[in-house]
Amino acid sequence: MKPIVRAARPEDRPALVRLMGALHDFETEIEANRADASAAAEHFGWVETQIAAQGGVMLVAAVDTGIAGFICYTFEEDPGAFVRPERRRHAMIWDISVDEAARGKGVGRMLLEAAEREAKAAGVGEIRLYVLEGNVRARRIYEEAGYRNYERLMAKRF
Repeated sequence: MKPIVRAARPEDRPALVRLMGALHDFETEIEANRADASAAAEHFGWVETQIAAQGGVMLVAAVDTGIAGFICYTFEEDPGAFVRPERRRHAMIWDISVDEAARGKGVGRMLLEAAEREAKAAGVGEIRLYVLEGNVRARRIYEEAGYRNYERLMAKRF
């Protein structure tokens, strides 16, 4: 059955925390500074507060067996005058996670496209996201969907 993309509901929270945990565990394999699934509930709660404070959106891909994935984003504005006023407001994707059993079936792309449609309908002209440099598969998917490097965040650990 093809997933239905809809707004997240309170009863989805356990599945969303589980998916956040899977994302955390995956990212620990890429970046040593990432917290594992034990931080998922706390991080998910923080994301929920940011979405509420910034006017964000959380969408899920629902299937008959439960939640196959989620995406969440907020609406933000670039500060200062370095970006033209009409281009400052944008959507920022915070997290996207697809259940392992649903990977490779287009669920992530479906969520991404739904977020793009909704953000555009809300009047923003751009949607952004961060992706770990080592997450080659996600980077490829985003590039295939038309995303390009906008800025590069660099870090030096010591």
